[in-house]
Amino acid sequence: MRAVAAAGYRSRVSLTRALPAAAAVLLALSGCTLMAPGSLAPTATPEPYRIEHSEVVEALGAVPEGEPMTPERTADFVSRFLDQQWELVSVPYPDAVRPTVAQEEDADGGINACISEASGTPKEAAIAQYVCFARFPSPPSNMLTHDQARYLYDYWTGFVVPCYRDNGFDVQGTPPARETFVAEWPLQHWAPMPVRDGESVYGDQYDELESLCPGVVDELR
Repeated sequence: MRAVAAAGYRSRVSLTRALPAAAAVLLALSGCTLMAPGSLAPTATPEPYRIEHSEVVEALGAVPEGEPMTPERTADFVSRFLDQQWELVSVPYPDAVRPTVAQEEDADGGINACISEASGTPKEAAIAQYVCFARFPSPPSNMLTHDQARYLYDYWTGFVVPCYRDNGFDVQGTPPARETFVAEWPLQHWAPMPVRDGESVYGDQYDELESLCPGVVDELR
């Protein structure tokens, strides 16, 4: 898998960086002197790991071409989105009956007004909210293809996640299987989110980390 190739490339880079230190140890053991007796070697501040575009291209290749949002792709997204929204109703209320709803164009914040008016018992309110989403679906104007979603998954798991960890951050959640991620995109419920000490990262700290570990390659923005 390409993510494995990326990890292997990263390992070779780390090994190359470690060679000067190993050579210094060997010279010391052989009796060679690199500095005047009694002097202290300067302590180097390690550079933060940064994702390099050239490494990404070498490991993953070029970003696959996109596709326009055809009526078929739009309908597929809306169908999967509404299935997911109904699951939020049917899991807590298994006896709920899924209503048939005619779709409308969302003009002047129709969906927001619809949701704010949802009321009744918790079950009735949940069904009313589903009706709002079904009535005013909001498909994206652009969406990654399956090949692009695979590329993004490999980039996230092979570069972004290791980059976060190399810079002292953890990652929230566990990535799904690659093909599950692709099949559910963009409703996959996982993206690499940095955390430290169990807390989400925001503001300047996030911006600095984003400069080192870009969350999305430019071609997919």
